[in-house]
Amino acid sequence: MNLLEIVQILENKTSAQRFELATQILADLKISYYVQVYPSGKNIIVKPSSPTQKYVGIGSHFDVVPRSGGANDNATAMAVCFDMLERAKKHQFKNFGIAGFIFDEEETGLKGSKAYVKEFGTNDLLGLMNMELVGQGDKFALWALNEKSTGNILETFEGIAMKNGIFSQRFDRIVTNSADHVSFVDAGMADVFTITCISDKDLEISIEYYKAQEKNNVLAWLALSEILKKAPLFAHYHQPSDLSIHLSESTLQMTANTIWETLLTFDEKPAPQPPKGE
Repeated sequence: MNLLEIVQILENKTSAQRFELATQILADLKISYYVQVYPSGKNIIVKPSSPTQKYVGIGSHFDVVPRSGGANDNATAMAVCFDMLERAKKHQFKNFGIAGFIFDEEETGLKGSKAYVKEFGTNDLLGLMNMELVGQGDKFALWALNEKSTGNILETFEGIAMKNGIFSQRFDRIVTNSADHVSFVDAGMADVFTITCISDKDLEISIEYYKAQEKNNVLAWLALSEILKKAPLFAHYHQPSDLSIHLSESTLQMTANTIWETLLTFDEKPAPQPPKGE
């Protein structure tokens, strides 16, 4: 089964249905998982048990906005997360393990990732590559970052993308700063970022969007939503039309392969220590 076929299984399903499907997919892959139940929801966590193990986190979320098809947001990230966990099952990393997170309630205030951090903390994590909307486009937007942002995993990812001829750019936000990486940043982790896939047209619209923000007047701010509608990334965002027919297997594979190569390359570096936030 390719990654787009997994997205097709998950699209047009409720959050509850996606939870059940996600646990079934993991069971079919013979990947052990833990369900963290908290007052308003439940997260799916894959983390091989070891009291001394350090992990690199791969983040996604299964919840979906009501009436949205939920394909790019965020079944694509779930599919890539499954792929990373399946590959990791067959590979022995020297310096760390792979932790897979499929969070609940990202769409309603990052409640799932906040609940994870509150219960388990972040001391065993070296960093987190979170994903949002990774099913269309041929470039990477990495956020919420600026030119001063540092991190061994971040810089390894950027280096792998460059080596493979894939354009990547840091953004301080993709409309908002809200994604599950925020919960880990707020807990003091430094090497944390979200990956979103974008196209040339999205880049073009982002320049127009930022210019409208800089004008900082009422007309400019009223125009922002209209500007966003022109970006392919947001054409179906949180809409019933967020379906797999608009997505690309090649984009999903680009994302999965870049993350995987980042993990392999990072593992060849000197044994890392968890970075501390400023």
